[in-house]
Amino acid sequence: MKRRLSFLVTLLAGTLLLVPIALAQGQDQSVQPVPIQDVVSVSIADNFFDVADIAIEPGTTVYWSNEGQVPHSVTADDGSFDSGQLNPGDSYIVTFLGSGVVSYHCELHPEMVGSVTVGGGGSEGVEATPTGEAAPTGETAPTEPQPSAQPTYEDMGHATA
Repeated sequence: MKRRLSFLVTLLAGTLLLVPIALAQGQDQSVQPVPIQDVVSVSIADNFFDVADIAIEPGTTVYWSNEGQVPHSVTADDGSFDSGQLNPGDSYIVTFLGSGVVSYHCELHPEMVGSVTVGGGGSEGVEATPTGEAAPTGETAPTEPQPSAQPTYEDMGHATA
């Protein structure tokens, strides 16, 4: 009888230890999907961005995808966002708010240039929010005032295919 009671107590204790672990795995709050509504795609080829100069409305997300054979980057001319090196198949996304023009280039191939005109290109200033997979959790856009047509952003990194 003592053996049976000891076995049941051990079994119950083991079950109680495993239940919180199983519940925690089913409720991972650190990763949450973020819906992206308005998306414009720009292909990165080995000598150009296609479409290099785009006009979008505020709140639109631009999705750059490296479809070339060599690494590239998407780097704002003012340094406000930078994808870092994007290998073939990698992508980088930025959501733009406000209005203005943001020029960008490939850091590895400076002759590759493009621009994003947000909301007709007025002088209010653009807020650019990169929203890829590699973002640190809780990172937010800078709050300091920005010069007109200069982006404010949250660098969310890039995705690897």
